[in-house]
Amino acid sequence: MKQSALKFFASGAFISYLPTAILKNKKNTGAGLLGSIEAFLIYILLGPMSFWAYFFLLIGIVLFATYISQKVQFEGVEDNPKIVIDEIAGFFIAAAFLPYSLKIAVLALILFRIFDTTKFAFIKKAENIATKLSEETRKKYCLKGAEIVLDDVLAGICANLILWILIFCKIL
Repeated sequence: MKQSALKFFASGAFISYLPTAILKNKKNTGAGLLGSIEAFLIYILLGPMSFWAYFFLLIGIVLFATYISQKVQFEGVEDNPKIVIDEIAGFFIAAAFLPYSLKIAVLALILFRIFDTTKFAFIKKAENIATKLSEETRKKYCLKGAEIVLDDVLAGICANLILWILIFCKIL
């Protein structure tokens, strides 16, 4: 896949370029938030889905995000802020298998962003799990892409679990 196509998908159809275009001389501030909002809007537009349709969509998004994050080349750090496909995957995990409603989707977005930005200890530790491996091993098994996506997957799982607890306790 060409770098231009990889950058298109990695940046959420170039949405992550907006903060630097608007906020001159700022360093991609808000790109992750925009990627999460984009995922929220896609989720709302897709509407309710069967368990299996959502399951396969979720697997596809996570695998695609891992592949794209592995292959895309931006200047600077590996987990470049312009890569927001991981936020898209993370939000879809946060909303996974929950009752479909605007209120729950908004709460999933808010909780996901809280967990994604704060990166509690276990999320930060998991994000750096493969850094001790050789560059060759990391490339061979797409571990660089997995590292980029893993913190968002864990943030999505945390948000999802909290929402299920709130639903179970009949708070939502």
